[in-house]
Amino acid sequence: MIKCIIFDMDGVLVNSEPMHFEVWKQVFAEQGLTIDYDHYKGCIGSTVSYLFDLILDGYGRDFHGNDALPARFRELKNIRIKEKGIPRIEGVPETVAALKEKGYILAVASSSPQEYIELITEKLGIAPCFRLLFSAERVARPKPAPDVFLAAARALGVKPEECLVIEDSQNGSRAAKAANMICWGFQNPDSGNQDLSAADRLFYPFPKLLELIDN
Repeated sequence: MIKCIIFDMDGVLVNSEPMHFEVWKQVFAEQGLTIDYDHYKGCIGSTVSYLFDLILDGYGRDFHGNDALPARFRELKNIRIKEKGIPRIEGVPETVAALKEKGYILAVASSSPQEYIELITEKLGIAPCFRLLFSAERVARPKPAPDVFLAAARALGVKPEECLVIEDSQNGSRAAKAANMICWGFQNPDSGNQDLSAADRLFYPFPKLLELIDN
């Protein structure tokens, strides 16, 4: 029986993946490196460290330990959000609020920094709906390892098998299943051609989640 719904954030609650790629492309261009989407997309759903792993493997450039790049990424991302607003996904606030009203325990478990998770959920007006906002920065291994989901379940006092994870990425869906949780894949067309074969079912658009949860 599903008691808890754990949402990934980027690409699920907010349509941020295209923006993230454009910002990282600018950050690396400032370092004299041109990246393409095929190399980048493998990091969707994971952390900056995982992105740097992919850049090292794909381009032979090692940016591990370079704190200036994530800082520059945050700076440019904040500028874009200030100029253009939050890239929204239709139906997210209403769907999340309805799920809370149904009595589900709701949480966010994201690879984004804690302050960014708090900022986005607040700006979307859904922060009060969540019992837990949890960043993968607080665990040892990023997605596709299950650490962030297992840690969130422990913090909430629920069993993994009582959790439903909503993910839009290959890394995230693999992490959810490795945690022994149910996973539904949100087929966000702006998250790239993600392999969601690990997920137990797929859905789109976002409000479809309300229909599925009752069946």
